[in-house]
Amino acid sequence: MKLYPIILVALIASCFTSANAQKNKAILKGKVANWPTDTVYFATFTFHSPYSTVEGFQVLKPDKTFEYVFDKVNQPFIVYLTPERRFLDLRNDVLYENLTDKYYIGYCKNFYDCPITTYLIEPGTETNVELTKTTRYGKTGIKFLNADKYNSEFYQTTFDLDQAFDEALDSKSDETLKDIKNVDKAIKNLSSKLNKLLTKLDKEQQHISPFLYKYTKSEIEFGAKKEFLRYLLLNHKDGASKLFRNKIPKEISNVVEFNKENIDYSTMISQEYNEFLELYLSFKYSKLKNELIIYKELDKEKFDFALKELPQTSKYFYLANNLLHLKYNIKTKELVARLIKLYPAGKLNDKLLRKYNKENHAAT
Repeated sequence: MKLYPIILVALIASCFTSANAQKNKAILKGKVANWPTDTVYFATFTFHSPYSTVEGFQVLKPDKTFEYVFDKVNQPFIVYLTPERRFLDLRNDVLYENLTDKYYIGYCKNFYDCPITTYLIEPGTETNVELTKTTRYGKTGIKFLNADKYNSEFYQTTFDLDQAFDEALDSKSDETLKDIKNVDKAIKNLSSKLNKLLTKLDKEQQHISPFLYKYTKSEIEFGAKKEFLRYLLLNHKDGASKLFRNKIPKEISNVVEFNKENIDYSTMISQEYNEFLELYLSFKYSKLKNELIIYKELDKEKFDFALKELPQTSKYFYLANNLLHLKYNIKTKELVARLIKLYPAGKLNDKLLRKYNKENHAAT
């Protein structure tokens, strides 16, 4: 696949210039050491956000530096850097790994430490980094050189949040959690950890940007819900199967459900929220069918179910981004046509049409 310098759709159209950061611009620049290639690749994150998965690259200058200037930046966004093109595809894994047996405690942290480095970019800011690779596949050392580096450094700590909830629900530290009958104990542990993290975040509020505060709050709240669903659906499959054949206890539903009218932009680009959505649909679908269904591929039934169950703000982007990552066939083509009819002004419609027209042409 040939890569072109990125054109960031809608809010973050990109150009590579040396202009100073202004109100509607943001700069990400840096210098690398022990970099295994002569290129810095980058992509937006997350999978179900308005920014989808746009990607690009820049060849390093002779002094091993790079600089991106993002124009027309009206909203914060998340972007990550990597020395190798193939690591860009890991963004799909980090979203779906929580649905598989490949997942293990600390996976998320390892993902962010080793093949990529990730940044929250806000309008009018300049992020300056010094990146050092220990080994080709090892940890990437990151040092912030920008003036407001505390905000940048604090964002890096958000990668540990889901591990904190992993540990709160880990039966190795509390054997009573091995039995689904003790789900009330799991909920108590989860609630305690949730409150501690939110209290800790509140103490940081005056030191970080308002957006980063809201983003981190979403990461914490939906990280708790996501890990609880992993605990229920994956770690206790037998017990969960029995629950779905009967009535789901109210205390479980209370943990899982959320205010669908209160999903703002900071939540929309939160990784934990996006991971949670997949497990949430599995939970709701299993409840509907009275049997445990851990994961269901996107088809007409799931398309309709997502339209019914997801928050209004997430429906289009969830479906569009799923369709952007499915191979062309007559059924997916029909779903694309239906989605565009439902959302004629959808920001990813042109991208969907280009993908499916290209794959349709290749198929014929």
